[in-house]
Amino acid sequence: MIHQLLILKKSGFFILAFGLTFFLFSCGSESEKRADDANTQVSSGVAEIDEITSLIKEDPGNAEFHHIRATLYYERGVLREAVRDWMTAISLDSLNPEYYHRLSDGLMDDNQPVEAIEVMEDIVDIYPERVPSLLKLGELYLIMGFYDDAIQAFNRVILVEPNHPDALFMKGLTFRDQGDTSRALRFLQATINSDPSYTDAYLILGKLHQRLGNPIAERFLENAIRLEPDNPVVYHALAEYYHFNDELERALEEYRNMHVKFPLYAEAFYNSGLIFMEMDSLDAAYKMFEMSINVRPTMARGYYYMGLIYETKRDYVRALDLYDQAISLSPNFRRVEEAIQRVKHFMDLES
Repeated sequence: MIHQLLILKKSGFFILAFGLTFFLFSCGSESEKRADDANTQVSSGVAEIDEITSLIKEDPGNAEFHHIRATLYYERGVLREAVRDWMTAISLDSLNPEYYHRLSDGLMDDNQPVEAIEVMEDIVDIYPERVPSLLKLGELYLIMGFYDDAIQAFNRVILVEPNHPDALFMKGLTFRDQGDTSRALRFLQATINSDPSYTDAYLILGKLHQRLGNPIAERFLENAIRLEPDNPVVYHALAEYYHFNDELERALEEYRNMHVKFPLYAEAFYNSGLIFMEMDSLDAAYKMFEMSINVRPTMARGYYYMGLIYETKRDYVRALDLYDQAISLSPNFRRVEEAIQRVKHFMDLES
């Protein structure tokens, strides 16, 4: 899985984990058995919130019950209730790191990033060498742009496990985001030296070398494809590399292969459309943009470029209709707003 908002496939920071049951505050074997049963029900999707609530009423001091209910609330997007239950779970069992991690997730999703960081700082104070907690704390620092704090957190991981690939990778990302490309490349290279199967590192190394104009970028991207041959994102990155280097035919060929291999990947159709526009092949471009919105009907960019093609052909009525569809999907799309005003002006001139 390629990075999305910095969620790593290897570290498992945000993976749901129902089976972790410490019960350090449990009242006895019967409570443990009921919590185990409830965990099993939640994992299979059988238990509902009211069922867990009834168990909490019977045994309000069972931290795991509150954790289970918090997870159910979280899955349903009821974030405040989820946060409240995880706070209760921590008050009942302050040594269970899972509760802190999940509470941090809930706070982040509820737009409380500072509080999310404070929660992770609390668990790191309890377990100062716990690698998953240090990694998650560092990741949150990175998301918030606290780069020095992020580096310190990842350095603490490296002190515990000197070649930990996630720590090396995240440190590389931090330097990249700071604009220190040289050190970013060094730590990303160290990542694949530590773990030669770390797809994300190959992908970002490829993109950074592409930006620097280094031909070695292609090899890194090809390695990413070798590691994850069923992931459209890595093929997309290679096609973008060819596009970036004005190898338009090679880029189109890569996208054509994606159309067959990943027929529901809208970006491949959309980017093909952009290339055809560069080549002044407007009909071919229109077809690609049309395919992109067929796959993803909410893609405002696709409607915009379809409208732009009709505007180029001076078919202002159709252009305006497509621009209207684009703006309805993305009300703050400035280029569409400008295009609508421009087309209306042309229509007034012709009337």
